[in-house]
Amino acid sequence: MSGRPTKKNENEAANAVEEVVKAAEERAEETVKAAADTAEKVEQTTEEKAEEFKKTAEEKVAKVMKKAEKTAAEVKKTAKKATEEVKKAAPGAAKKVVETAKKATAKKEIKTEVVLQYGEKEVNTKDMIAAVKKEWTKARHKVSDIKSIELYIKPEDYAVYYVINGNTTGKIWM
Repeated sequence: MSGRPTKKNENEAANAVEEVVKAAEERAEETVKAAADTAEKVEQTTEEKAEEFKKTAEEKVAKVMKKAEKTAAEVKKTAKKATEEVKKAAPGAAKKVVETAKKATAKKEIKTEVVLQYGEKEVNTKDMIAAVKKEWTKARHKVSDIKSIELYIKPEDYAVYYVINGNTTGKIWM
């Protein structure tokens, strides 16, 4: 025999190769079908889980919204009630404040007038205070800044000495 394969051997080899190819194709086909089935199952499971999640989320959102609406309604009701109570109480409270202020003012306000007579001259304290305030504003101060005024009247000099807020001094002529 020579080194050449015979036809019989070639046919057998070809048949063997064909069988191996056929078996491989069948297995590949089975694997593809199995993979397709698995993919289909995964897709179906994913869709089911997504639907469950969506349903759960919608339920939770609905519960939260319901609680929020209920809380908002309670807050609105409480605010309305408080507003009504304030409206009812305000006129009475304002009236009490006004009455108290009137009483306090009435107690503190004693009408007084001091007039200094010296020789031929006569000077009213109201005029002296007005003159002191005028001097204060000439010095670029505000009358509203005055907390206290002390007057020292010296008739022999025809002068009124003053101290404003305990530290600013000055003199005006009568």
